[in-house]
Amino acid sequence: MTTSQLILANYRSPKMAFTKKLSEGISETKVFIWLLIACFLQFLARLPLLSREAHLDIDGPSLVSMIGGVLIGSIFLAPLVFYALSMLLCFVFRLWFRDLNWIYFRGAFFWSLLAISPLVLVRGILVGAMGTNFYINLLSILVFLYFIILIVSNVKTIDRVMNAN
Repeated sequence: MTTSQLILANYRSPKMAFTKKLSEGISETKVFIWLLIACFLQFLARLPLLSREAHLDIDGPSLVSMIGGVLIGSIFLAPLVFYALSMLLCFVFRLWFRDLNWIYFRGAFFWSLLAISPLVLVRGILVGAMGTNFYINLLSILVFLYFIILIVSNVKTIDRVMNAN
């Protein structure tokens, strides 16, 4: 299955989708590419809101300057933050899963980021159309909770696969 098909399959059965990714092998290159694609898609999700803000705030910064700032943050700074966050979370998850390897945890974490990208894109479109309101905040909380559920599910899948071998 292609990555996009596995992302969609992830909404039906996260364990099955991540098990297929594990069977293909986890490498630093794959994990880094998942992170970069997720960061780029999250950058794209911010564009409707930036366009809305530039249109509504005539005296504010131009759309091009806002896009440039978000691009630098999304493509250059966010991966560094996500690597640091994955390291900290790996230490936390090692309290429950003693044999957890850092590369496998990064795979679980970055795959979860990539898997929620369609939801983040939908949220971005809605924010661009409606602005920030209660329902957008509720959707953001639900997407974050799904992200946490995916991370835990993926780590359990790693533990199950590693203990089976």
